[in-house]
This record gives sequence, C-alpha cells and structure tokens, in this order.
Amino acid sequence: MLPLIFSCGAVVYKKTPGGSQILLIKQFAKDPSWGIPKGHMERGETYTETAIREVKEETGIDIKIITQLPHVSIIRKNNKKIVVPFLAIQTCDNQPRSDSSEASEVIAAKWFNTESLPGIYHYQQPVIDAALILLELRK
Repeated sequence: MLPLIFSCGAVVYKKTPGGSQILLIKQFAKDPSWGIPKGHMERGETYTETAIREVKEETGIDIKIITQLPHVSIIRKNNKKIVVPFLAIQTCDNQPRSDSSEASEVIAAKWFNTESLPGIYHYQQPVIDAALILLELRK
C-alpha cells in the first residue's frame, strides 16, 4: 500500500471588468501544463491554513477561502497524492510573482480569463471544472 501525501491549495479568482480570472502556476519550463498553487501540509496545520500559506508562498497573493472543492488524487511511483483544493478570492492588490530560477518551485504565476485557460494538469482538471461551475453560480 502506497503512503498517502496530502497537498492543499486553491483555485484563486478575482473579478475584473472583462470577467472572472483565476490564478494558475507553472512549475516546469519543459511541461506545458498549468495548475493551482498548492503544497504539502506542515505538522499542526489544517487544510485551509496550508492552502492559504502555499498560495502566498508560491504566488505572493493573499486569499480568503470561500469553500472546499472536491478532492482529487494521483498515484505516483512512491506515494498516492491527495489534493485538497479550495475556491478562494484574492484579498490584496499584489500581482503574482514569478521566479524563473531553477531552485524555485514555481517558474510562473499568472491570471487567466476563465474563458481562455491554458492546458491544465490532467488530474487537476476536475478541480478547475468544479471551481468554474461555482463561479458561474456566484454571478
């Protein structure tokens, strides 16, 4: 049985005059896929605390959690990763920061219009889909 690893993050959105946008990150230059900012829980953290911390660490954006989204999982060589995602709203005026150094976990963080999203990691697509449905209902 593979060990379970929990990763928490958020689909962060903001409203603009042109419509809603969501914040996505790119982790690897050679991989065209984008995903949500997320990361591993630290001892004593809750899911929401982890999501808030990871979004801030990876993008520089402060957020407020709105609701939890459905979990997704991926089986990797040495473990089963369970992603606990949330829908969140940006609570600051900061622009997402990117770091193109190889030591960084994130090489790009960008806002995308919900109408024109880039390619998403396959296992994270259900998270994005659930968030988009909720955003449509929140209009």
